Formats: sequence, C-alpha cells, structure tokens
Amino acid sequence: MQFGFRAKEVRWRKARQRGVSPIIATILLVAITVVLAAVLYILISGLTKGPGNTPIGTALAFGTPVPATNKWAHWYNATVASAGGGITMGATNWQFVTATGSIVSPAANWTLNLLSITATVVGTYNLGTGTWTLGSSTPLTSQMQVVIYSGSVALDGDHAVVSGSGSYSGSISVSIP
Repeated sequence: MQFGFRAKEVRWRKARQRGVSPIIATILLVAITVVLAAVLYILISGLTKGPGNTPIGTALAFGTPVPATNKWAHWYNATVASAGGGITMGATNWQFVTATGSIVSPAANWTLNLLSITATVVGTYNLGTGTWTLGSSTPLTSQMQVVIYSGSVALDGDHAVVSGSGSYSGSISVSIP
C-alpha cells in the first residue's frame, strides 16, 4: 500500500510542475503586446495632456473690435465671442503689434476693462504696468465686453495679440480695424 500512495504522490508533483497550456500562454502574450502597443500609441500621439497644454484658441475668441475716439483719446470695444474651460482674464497676456510686426509699447495710462453683460466693470488691467487692479480671477463668459483704452495713440490697423498663461498655451490675434 505504501507503494501505491507513493506513485500517486509522484504523479501529483509532476502535474504541479507542468506550466500553463500553450494556448493560454499565447493568449497572454498577445494580450500583453496589445496593451503595450496601445500605451505607446497614446504617449506618442500626444493624447495625454499635461498642464499648460490647452490652446487658448480653443478656449477664447473675440469679435472684431469697434474703434471709438474723441479729440483726446482712442478706445476699442471687443465682445467676447466665446469663452470656455473656465478661462479668466488673469490667464491672458495682451500685446499690440503694428501691421509691420513692431511691438507697440503701451503708455502707463493704457487700460483694459472687462465689462459684464450688464455693463458693470468686473476687471481692470493696466496695460502699461502689466498689473491687475480688479477682477483677474473673474471667469470670462460670452457676451462680455473688453474695452481697450490707448490714450492719444491710435491702434487702427494694428493687432491685439492675446497669449495664454498658466494652463493655457499659444496665442490668438485680433485685428483692429
């Protein structure tokens, strides 16, 4: 009887030492290869986004600025055509470029005001010093008005270049008629 028990024990050990079946091994190898290929595709194709990768052109658009003037000053009103993704005025940087590509240096009295739909000032930015005095964290929404005051300097024919900062990248250009 001892001999019969010993034979069963030997067969049990041999069965335990066999590997997985060749079919299951092949399925596992194919599955691992497909998963690795998918991960590499996502990384290489740029489908993963990190901070600073949201193009500002997809989050913000302005209507054509409407110029206004009197004997002493020029200002331009532009409507926010679309604003998404929780963009704020504080996430934008403004620069003015002439038709020939020269950068216009704003004077200390140049300002940018953001007006709500009810025409209430909700944001004020000094273009000359580059500082916010009101509303830099106010989210932009469609139909808000941006009023650019440029003092005695006419910006007619120039471009307002709005570039993103923080989690927004790139820039958009708005032609001033």
